[in-house]
Amino acid sequence: MQAIQQSLSSLLTSLPPSPQDNASLNTLVKQTLSKAQSGANPESWKNQWEFALRNSIFDLAATEGKALKDPKTTYYDQLSCILDITLAFTENDACDQVFPFTILQDLLETQTISSCSHIFSWIEERAERLTEGLIPQKGKALVLLRTLNDLLRRLSNTGATTMFCGRILTFLSRVFPLGERSGVNLRGEYGPTWDGPGTKPEVVDEPEKDKMEVDETKEEQAASAAEKRKKEKEEFYQTFWWMQLPFSRPPLFAEPTTFPAFKEAVNRVLPLIKEATAKDRALMGSKVNGIPTAPSGPLKRKREATAPEGTAKSEYYFAKYLTSPELLDLEVADTHFRRQFLFQLLILLNHLLTFTKTAKAAWATTRNRSLQIDFTLEPDDMQWVQETITRTTEELRQTAPNGRAFSETVQVILEREKNWIRWKNELCTPFDRESWKEEAEVGGERRKVGLEEATEGERKKMRVDQEAWPHRYGSAPLTEIWEMGYRDLWDLQHPFHAGDVKDFVKKIKQEDARIEMRKKQLMKQAERIAAARAKAAQATAAPKDGAGARAASTPPIPATPAMSASGSQDSLPPSKSTNSQSALASAPLHPSLPAKPGTTPGPEGAVPSPVRVATPNPPPAAPSPTPTPAVASPAPAAPEPAPIQLPPDEQIKKYEENKQRCAWLALRTARDQYLQHFGKIGTGDIIMLQQEIENAKVEKEKAAAAEAANAVTATASPAPPPPTEDSKGAQKDSEGDVKMEER
Repeated sequence: MQAIQQSLSSLLTSLPPSPQDNASLNTLVKQTLSKAQSGANPESWKNQWEFALRNSIFDLAATEGKALKDPKTTYYDQLSCILDITLAFTENDACDQVFPFTILQDLLETQTISSCSHIFSWIEERAERLTEGLIPQKGKALVLLRTLNDLLRRLSNTGATTMFCGRILTFLSRVFPLGERSGVNLRGEYGPTWDGPGTKPEVVDEPEKDKMEVDETKEEQAASAAEKRKKEKEEFYQTFWWMQLPFSRPPLFAEPTTFPAFKEAVNRVLPLIKEATAKDRALMGSKVNGIPTAPSGPLKRKREATAPEGTAKSEYYFAKYLTSPELLDLEVADTHFRRQFLFQLLILLNHLLTFTKTAKAAWATTRNRSLQIDFTLEPDDMQWVQETITRTTEELRQTAPNGRAFSETVQVILEREKNWIRWKNELCTPFDRESWKEEAEVGGERRKVGLEEATEGERKKMRVDQEAWPHRYGSAPLTEIWEMGYRDLWDLQHPFHAGDVKDFVKKIKQEDARIEMRKKQLMKQAERIAAARAKAAQATAAPKDGAGARAASTPPIPATPAMSASGSQDSLPPSKSTNSQSALASAPLHPSLPAKPGTTPGPEGAVPSPVRVATPNPPPAAPSPTPTPAVASPAPAAPEPAPIQLPPDEQIKKYEENKQRCAWLALRTARDQYLQHFGKIGTGDIIMLQQEIENAKVEKEKAAAAEAANAVTATASPAPPPPTEDSKGAQKDSEGDVKMEER
């Protein structure tokens, strides 16, 4: 034990000045443990270290009063350092896991509130290490919960530690789950009952009946009025503080007389609070051009401008109620006091709304009988409660400063509180949900997997770039309708007319012109490519001996008129014929182009253009002025030119699709008016359909013109006399003779 004390003392003296690094401190603790472990009893190893650490901590804690008198004291730094060492020993398994919490429990009971605040700051900073492996309702969790609850009980009697209480509650809600039974009021118990003024009715002395009635003087009237005001003030005092009783004990509404008395008290207190708010706003005045002025004119006393929102909130101080009768007027004049009362009233009124017949049927069960009271809010009373909530909320909004922000904050708090009340009324059912799982086959076996494993394949597919959607407007029918010109339902009710057949014929001819132009461009490109290939092939196959070179260098012989007319070389001498053939063989003719009759060779020594190609039987050339002594070998016959085949082209394909679309639209447009012509065009040729339509129109115009001419002629000639009986008989006889002849 003495060795352990010495090891701990040497460790404390060798520490660097605060703050210490966690890693370096852990290293020093491990070194200390390794040195002190030799020769130690393993059974009492932890107890000895816990005893040594406890003595060191409480020796330091005993000097708190003296140390804090020194303005340059390092008491809190030393306390944090030794607590860090205790936590490091626990993490290295030299102390029990509950040991730091028992030390904190004892330490917080012996320290002042100011020192407890510093110790709790250390707990907040080391919360992650302290709560590692913490299991609710077991082990160190129970010690921590008991320690902080004891500290809260110490702080609840002082109003200056509200922030400290909030820090503790926030820490507990972060460490423990929301459904922890120790933090839930399962039995629905209320706080302590109000025992201040107003709980006991005061007995008022009745006036003496046998007192003689005499005329009162002015002094007596003034004294009577003062007495009356005093009595009203006392009654208001009793009524105001009596309302704290139902605030603290809502089950009192089960008594028949409580709710009527509560209504009367609220209707009496709210007007006085409204009057105090209006007086406060009148004193503050309204800001006009930055100068506070009263509505009725300038103020007699200048007041400072309203403090900003942050300052007003920071100055708020919650104090315990002072119930002296002389202080009630001053308390009602205080903004924070009125807000506190209105907030209490809103909480109780919202609580009463849960006792209507409909609301009780929703949450009342046999399991939560402790929350039920023998009270039901009737419809008339419910309407009064809702109206009072509206009045109270509006009063909060009118209370300066920052009344609107305060009222909205209260509304948010009450709305969230409704959810907590519903959860508590349902006996705090657990709302934690298990992580999502499903059965899937993984590694040849079927087992439950989580969301990440189950969606791995789908997520990989989502990361792959998708193919372009083939339809421009979402789907094929929608794209087709849009390209037809339809834009909304009105177009469907009144069909869209794309145009007459001749308009589509014009578009088809435009597409034909584009196709022809594109084919010409492709033909020119193919010709240039073929010419370049032929030239390269000829340069490769040219003879390299002298005769061939001389033959190639011989200029072409101009043709005579006789040869041009005959188109044959049989009449020439052999030498001249041979020279002309060699000249023609040396010319770079394009083998893939068709022959062009009537082509004449270029000037002497010039190479013919690829467009000007000689015919298969070229005319003989004229004799040269200086005959060549050498005789060249006869040139082979020129090969038949191969036809050029154009490759498939996307633009031509697009133009063809446009033609088909225009033809289809033209047929669809003409089916209502010109359906009788469809049988005449056969394959659906739109140009033929237009011609038939034009022909029918011309015939119709001719028929109309003939009818008009006949009508004019009939009008100009005199009308025949009316037929007689004899003429009618003769006409019938003539018609019978005509029919007999026809037979």
